Amino acid sequence: MFDSHCHFDPDGDVAGQIARAREAGLAGLLAVGGDAKADEGARLAAALAPGFALPAYGLDRDAADSIEGREELDAAMAALEERLAAEGAVALGEIGLDYSHGEGPADRARQRALFAAQLRLAAKLALPCSIHSRDAEADTVELLRENLSPELAAAGRAGSLHCFVGSAEFAAALAPLGLCFGLSGIVSFRSADALRAVVPLLPRDRILVETDSPYLAPVPMRGRPCEPAFVVHTARRVAELLGLPEAEASALFAENARRLFAPA
Repeated sequence: MFDSHCHFDPDGDVAGQIARAREAGLAGLLAVGGDAKADEGARLAAALAPGFALPAYGLDRDAADSIEGREELDAAMAALEERLAAEGAVALGEIGLDYSHGEGPADRARQRALFAAQLRLAAKLALPCSIHSRDAEADTVELLRENLSPELAAAGRAGSLHCFVGSAEFAAALAPLGLCFGLSGIVSFRSADALRAVVPLLPRDRILVETDSPYLAPVPMRGRPCEPAFVVHTARRVAELLGLPEAEASALFAENARRLFAPA
């Protein structure tokens, strides 16, 4: 198995979480940044487990609040490009759009500008992206169509729509763009019947499993801080939905992640 999207608290038990992930049978994980604390956690995980914890860095949607104008955006992208190279990142993320808090037109415009700039940077560097989209499906699809690398899209390596909870229509719009679908513990929640109905419709070579730890602990671990080892429960539930043996499904998800984040 492979946890395709997780976060680490640099002040927490990062070494213990990595050890438990290995004991649970994980082949690797994507340690995702997005802000200063998440970046520090990803950096620590990658240092503790090189080749197992693969780092991703980016500027999440909240960073848009502090970037004013084209000059500041260009400077932020130049700094991010330098850091991605220096840190050996395998992906750019977490990036994307979130309109779930009543963002007005100006806030949305800043988010879109930051997202588009990072998609263009990912295309320049031939890196996949780990993408957040909440209550922003139309703008997400539009910006992906305009800014993704055509070469990565054609290879199915443009990135992952992490914590996918969208409709069949959203999935159908994303698949031709080379996006994978990161399924989190939400797929095991009692309230997730709509998502479970969509899962069998997803292209199997684009399905990933993730924890988004420390959030969204899957059944039967609800109520506990999530960690990468818990991805086994999500993988088991997705395997059931696909009608696949658990071992076969886990190997499939790991291969999909390897192809996306660590191609030979």
